Amino acid sequence: MAETQSPEGQIKEAIWTYGGWTVLLGLTLAAGMALGYLTWGDAIELRKENTELKQKVTAATDLKDNALTQRTMAQEELGRCQKKLDAATAAGAPAAH
Repeated sequence: MAETQSPEGQIKEAIWTYGGWTVLLGLTLAAGMALGYLTWGDAIELRKENTELKQKVTAATDLKDNALTQRTMAQEELGRCQKKLDAATAAGAPAAH
């Protein structure tokens, strides 16, 4: 047997029912937005890839700087050897005449 409620009871029942549905809908929407942000909005995979690419760029820059330093040192050594050769040639030239 169905109980008949007073109009106030029916209003209270409707408020609790629709209020519960509103809270449930709000929680579901919030959870969906949070999961969407974590999955697509925060770009976790892209941050990992960005970190890896930054490390590769740093390593490549270090290699370039090392190569430039070695080239500079080789050029300086070549200059010193060239000066020694010029000095030896200049010292030996008058004796050859």
